[in-house]
Amino acid sequence: MKFASAATRETDAARATQTLIAELEHQLGGGAQRPDLVFFYATPHLVRSMGAIVAGFMEAWGDTAVIGTTASGILHPTASPTNRPKLAAVAGILPGVAVVPFRMKLDDFEKAPIGLERWQSLLETVPEPELIVLHGDPFTTPATEILETLEMVAPGVDVVGGLASGARQPGGHILTLNDSLHRSGVVGVALAGDIRADVLVSQGYRPVGSTFEVTRSEGNVVHELDGVPALEALEQMVATLPRKDQALLRRGLMVGEMISDDEEEEIGRGNFLIRPVVALDHEEGAISVAGLLDTGQHIRFQVWDNTLVDDLQLLILPQLLDRPAAGGLIFGSWPSRGSSRGHGLWAGDVQNALGYPLPLAGFRTSGELGAIHGINYLHTHTAVLTLLRPRNRVTEPV
Repeated sequence: MKFASAATRETDAARATQTLIAELEHQLGGGAQRPDLVFFYATPHLVRSMGAIVAGFMEAWGDTAVIGTTASGILHPTASPTNRPKLAAVAGILPGVAVVPFRMKLDDFEKAPIGLERWQSLLETVPEPELIVLHGDPFTTPATEILETLEMVAPGVDVVGGLASGARQPGGHILTLNDSLHRSGVVGVALAGDIRADVLVSQGYRPVGSTFEVTRSEGNVVHELDGVPALEALEQMVATLPRKDQALLRRGLMVGEMISDDEEEEIGRGNFLIRPVVALDHEEGAISVAGLLDTGQHIRFQVWDNTLVDDLQLLILPQLLDRPAAGGLIFGSWPSRGSSRGHGLWAGDVQNALGYPLPLAGFRTSGELGAIHGINYLHTHTAVLTLLRPRNRVTEPV
């Protein structure tokens, strides 16, 4: 197993693609072997050129599975606030790995459970996938429902990826699957065989205040917490916080839905599914969130403390005891008020934490996919890092 990654600031699509191909071939051994899989990510500057980019990859590697999407920002080790690539790619030679690309169309979303027939068809081809990578259009993809259906038919399978970003209206994103371009739905790939995926989900939020039980809710509107009008409960909690945390809450209010059911486990980072608060109804005393909250669920309010990169580095520490990863994918988003470490330094921080030059690429999403406690979720303001290795250790000849 061997990976390579490359990025370029070139704005001409044809030249940018050829630059990437040449660099990827060089890293993979001079073009002697074609990659089995390529992911590429392009900024909005290249939306109208996605056809030319795909044509370049397919001309160079016609039998390779090529998955791509447009994104508002590229995540790559070479990226920085002063060096923002327009196009990036990661490519892998994957011996002993089944690589099965697929697409989900709007028709696949019309019946409940959403996407069931498409998942069943995929699992007939790849009965025991190690990893599924999804890239979707945020305007047309019911990501949460898709993940719930997969959990029904293939529990425990890791799903990573993200929703495209950068467009402000439907039809503005481009997803690619080999030589086809799409403005809706999902493209992806399932991987099985001699491959192991370690998925790390880092959140840039920490819980504050006490834990509340949702005692009355309707859809995404929370009316009562612990039997008290939700807004009143929030205001009482905020009054008990240190001034620093009060200031952080004013910058952006989030709710963490508790997803750990282990009563003996310490509740903190990594035990919550983070959702933005989208409205405060002072007349009704209610709070609206970007997601459904049922009566009986437990929540804690969250503050963005700009430690997402630090958390990711801590999650990486156990990886230092393992053999080096061959390649990786990274997906994430962060508040616009976040630090200037932004557009690509996550990827560079990953390499620094690992201590070796991991071939890595990804993009800034409008929602990222990754598992917490074995269940796949759609997240916001997280970093999802996937490290890829052969499942079977190969003894190198002396």
